[in-house]
Amino acid sequence: MRDRDQPTPGSGRAAATTPYLTAGPAADGRPVLFCFPHAGGSASVFTALRTALAPVADVLPVQLPGRENRLRDRRPGSMAELVAVLDQQLDPYLAGPHVFYGHSMGALVAHDLVARRQERGVRIPDRLVAGAARGPRLPAAFVAAHVDSDEKLLERIVDCGGMSPDLLRYPDWYRPALELTRADLGLCATRSTSPTAPLDCPVDVFHGVADPLVTERDALAWVGAGSVGGALHRFDGGHFFFLRESAGPFASRLGAVVRATAEPAGPDRKTVPPRQR
Repeated sequence: MRDRDQPTPGSGRAAATTPYLTAGPAADGRPVLFCFPHAGGSASVFTALRTALAPVADVLPVQLPGRENRLRDRRPGSMAELVAVLDQQLDPYLAGPHVFYGHSMGALVAHDLVARRQERGVRIPDRLVAGAARGPRLPAAFVAAHVDSDEKLLERIVDCGGMSPDLLRYPDWYRPALELTRADLGLCATRSTSPTAPLDCPVDVFHGVADPLVTERDALAWVGAGSVGGALHRFDGGHFFFLRESAGPFASRLGAVVRATAEPAGPDRKTVPPRQR
């Protein structure tokens, strides 16, 4: 993947001015869908989604430090530090209609970013979609594994579908992935689970029914995270249903959620304005 997508003549898309995005938004009126990856994940996991949702949304994957083109960039020391930096770096891109999708760790990052921006009195997303994550007041799924031995952590990553067993034959590949996952889980361990005010946007939850890390009860713990509704959406598959068993249904459902969020208000549809001061 290139360090940053370059603008294509006539596309209306500018290059991103922050390393936290692989491309700037397209100036074509589509709602923007910011996607936050799982622990050990990177912006490229949303490449297929970007193509699938192109008619509906401008998908902008968020690229965190320490991976892919940002391999040498300093990683934040805490979740609070990461969220503060994201707030600053993404702020210029959050003025128009947008939705956040976060997967696993990314759901918690996205939630905490919305909470921070709400507290600051600036625009928040029109909707938050949390995938494969326990409710924000619970300890993050898999977080205790950051202190496991390399062998045990690697076994648990393979068991939950985060790595193919075939890759265990290539230690030069899996060792950096193992280190990154451990660092991200350590970041989750610093996150506060103290109660905060409900978010002033709908919160939808995407849950893989065979997820070994997140039960449906864990997923339902998102109820109350938003003050204006939301829904639980079930998918076939495990923790990485969005990449494997339910990749197609996931893209279709997420596209429908984004489209419904962006539709003008009708007589039967209540809308909640963005929180601004």
